[in-house]
Amino acid sequence: MFNRLVIQAPTKNSLARGTEKLNKQVSSLQISDSQKHFFLPNYEKKESPRRKKRERTNKKKGKNPQLSRTANPRKDHADVGIFDAVAKGYLSELEKTWRDNDIDALNSSSETLLHVATANGHLRIMEYLISKGAKIDVKDRKGRTPLHRAAEKGHGDAVKVLLQRGAYMYSLDTEGKTPLHLAAQNNHVHIVRMLLKEEARTGASVDSNMVERAFNNINACNEIQYTPLLLACGTGKVESAEVLIKKGANLGIKTPASDTALHLAVQAGAASLTNLLLHKGMGINLRNQADETPLHVAALHNQGALVGLLVNAGAKINAVTKEWVTPLHIASQRGHTDVAQQLLHHKADVSVKDKQSKSPLHFAAERGDKTMVEILLNANADPSTQDKEKKTPLHTAAVRGHLDIIKVLVAKKGRSGAKDMDGCTPMHYAAIKGNTEIVKILLTSRKNKNIDDRNIWRKTTLHIAAEHGHSNLINLLLSHGAAINASDSSKDTPLHCACKAGHFNAVNSLVNWSQGEKANLLAANSLKKTPLQVAESNKTENQIQIVTLLKKKMLITR
Repeated sequence: MFNRLVIQAPTKNSLARGTEKLNKQVSSLQISDSQKHFFLPNYEKKESPRRKKRERTNKKKGKNPQLSRTANPRKDHADVGIFDAVAKGYLSELEKTWRDNDIDALNSSSETLLHVATANGHLRIMEYLISKGAKIDVKDRKGRTPLHRAAEKGHGDAVKVLLQRGAYMYSLDTEGKTPLHLAAQNNHVHIVRMLLKEEARTGASVDSNMVERAFNNINACNEIQYTPLLLACGTGKVESAEVLIKKGANLGIKTPASDTALHLAVQAGAASLTNLLLHKGMGINLRNQADETPLHVAALHNQGALVGLLVNAGAKINAVTKEWVTPLHIASQRGHTDVAQQLLHHKADVSVKDKQSKSPLHFAAERGDKTMVEILLNANADPSTQDKEKKTPLHTAAVRGHLDIIKVLVAKKGRSGAKDMDGCTPMHYAAIKGNTEIVKILLTSRKNKNIDDRNIWRKTTLHIAAEHGHSNLINLLLSHGAAINASDSSKDTPLHCACKAGHFNAVNSLVNWSQGEKANLLAANSLKKTPLQVAESNKTENQIQIVTLLKKKMLITR
């Protein structure tokens, strides 16, 4: 026989408190769900018409309403006021507005009240919500539990409370991160220590499998396949990395791009972390997928302060990638002068060439980096070294129109008359852009000796200037003695070229040149056409003007 429960009618203020107490008493009697209505007061059975309706609906669907409510938090968005009270830490306000069915309600981000309290570090509210039955391991829209939030924000006391209540430490969010990942990522060393200590404690008190799981969690990878140690190294979190290493984090795990923890620490510019990893025996010359060593990474990310540390630890100063690129190539290409100076101080080879036979000086000239060019030249870089296409740094600078680089290279005896595989000199490339200042310097350096140099198509610089319509450059070249009637491999003169391209100003400069030899208006090319015939046969924007000018000069029209 069960002892009969004598229940006095509750007052309005004690209704909720009495119901909760009674439920506990009934539960202690170990009676079946079907017997409970004999012991429960009438006011509970009638307390919520909406609740009764929902229970009837669930019953039709074969659902246990109590289980359904426990398994899944409410999906409707709760009143914003209660979440605001929790966020601000107003416990008294929460106690006033809280209702039984609010405990696991969700806001617009699918956060429960416990998520919000934890994220803000409000311990008293956390304790209150947990005492009211709030679920510990509910996930928000990002798949994060309250423990994730506490670890992310660095709320140590909140983490402790959740762990004491049995929060699951190995839960993964939508990015595959555990609370430990988030703590390490945000450099919350005290949280990292706390989580690892808890793993060790539970492992020691449960069984050997738990220890193995704790160890695996230290090396668990997130969605981008980074372990907590890799995350800590990539963000330069020295203390977090140190704790993880002490707890047995695997130093051999690499990122999907095969970067080691040392590659990542160097990239972050973390000298003390780099030093720590080296002392732990990490290979100094290990390579990633691009065949880059940590020294390459230092050059790439402008970590000049780490160059000496790496070289003194045994880094190969002239290590090459698959493309035969050295750290000095990278520093020169990126304009990282401090790194370049450090590398040269440690005897980096200034003349080394990559797979395209480009030297560091080629890259510096291409960028127009005067400081880097001077650093390399002062280290005895050859200003006339040629790449696979036989281009010198002067060619490269002329192509890009870098006047200051041309001046520096010429001053260091760079060969302005050097020809590439197409037979073009730096002056040919300067003529394409009509860069008169560069042409002046190049002419002066050779005392006009190479003014009529021809490429493999037998074109002179004047042909190029005429083809591209640079009338100022045409006048400059003619004033320095360029051959006005030089013919190329098609027997075209510069005037033919200007007519073919439809450049009126260029044609005008050539036909009106009066100092020395004049343009031959009757010169025939390999197709036996004069400049006038070329102009007449090419439909260009300035055709009529050019034809009229040529006829006038030939006295065909007045």
